[in-house]
Amino acid sequence: MLQKFQVIVRVFMLGCCIFLIGNACADSLPSAQSAPEWDALFQHTNGWTGADANFSVPLSTNKTLWLFGDTWIGEVKDGKRTNTVMINNTIAIQDGQSRPEFFRGTQLDGRPTSFFKPQSGHGYFWPFHGIRTAKGLYVVLQQVENIPDRKPGPFNFHLTSLSLAHIPNPDDPPGQWKVSQQKVPFAMYSPKGDLVFGVSFMREGEFIYIYGFDSRPVNGEAQSSLVAARVPEEHLGELKAWRFFTDGKWEMNAKQVTRMSPGFPTEFSVSYQPALKKYVAIYMANGISGRIVQRTAQTPTGPWSEPVVLYECPEKSWPEKTFCYSAKAHPELSTSPDELLITYAANSWELRYVINDARLYWPRFVRVKYNAGKE
Repeated sequence: MLQKFQVIVRVFMLGCCIFLIGNACADSLPSAQSAPEWDALFQHTNGWTGADANFSVPLSTNKTLWLFGDTWIGEVKDGKRTNTVMINNTIAIQDGQSRPEFFRGTQLDGRPTSFFKPQSGHGYFWPFHGIRTAKGLYVVLQQVENIPDRKPGPFNFHLTSLSLAHIPNPDDPPGQWKVSQQKVPFAMYSPKGDLVFGVSFMREGEFIYIYGFDSRPVNGEAQSSLVAARVPEEHLGELKAWRFFTDGKWEMNAKQVTRMSPGFPTEFSVSYQPALKKYVAIYMANGISGRIVQRTAQTPTGPWSEPVVLYECPEKSWPEKTFCYSAKAHPELSTSPDELLITYAANSWELRYVINDARLYWPRFVRVKYNAGKE
């Protein structure tokens, strides 16, 4: 269950995040508070009983797809998880602000399994973000494989590749989806650092912008920075058509992509905020700090402001060795132009706490309100 945090911890331990509050006046900062009514929509006592990642993709004006990573399937009794197993990914479909309907796979013997599975038959997937176009739904999936001959534990795995999944019939029930997968050839994984795209998608005019992170070392020093690709919407499924923001231009060579802003973890979001008339990046400072921050920019490629704290996650002070991570925004769920709905995940470094304290490991929601024209 703590598997993916090796990536997050690497970013944190290498000191890749530059955390500055800046000089903004207190009355110009947005206000943020928990949104318990949204929390309650995702909390169940049977079946789907918690997950992380928590990416969302609008399928229509009133329907949202949720993409989850490691997921608990079982029961919650007396505040504890019981009769439970963990699978590597699930999804949900939500109509408006109603309770989501959750979907997973089922093995031949009836046991639960992941919704998305590698067509190669090797390893498993953790989802990133996605987007719907006229040609269907696209979702980025990160492939993971356990390391053989290593004692079982939370870090006996390695990330191997990135795939772009295409679902041409996303309006059908998820059990009827036709899913094809193609490897993303320009994604790079190594023990020293990764180059990954697909963490956040954003539509801007005729283009789809695809954001990711570059944690490859520079001059021997490790960094983790925001990077961007873009492609005309009608060619999103043609990976050769993707271009990468490099020194102010859109070039073919992903290896030379410009690192736009340091300090970005492996999960974040980029979207346009109408009240600010700016682009807003949301993430958890230092990856696991419990401080949700934003950066802003006048264009999709920056330059990006220094990070400003929006919200301090209360769970970070709990005694269960808790940490908070995976912050990102869901602009399609905002109810007004000056609002932004954000989720994060709260977890523990010890599995027993996650099992014995069912308050952990659910999507947690925060509602941010902006003052028009101010940051």
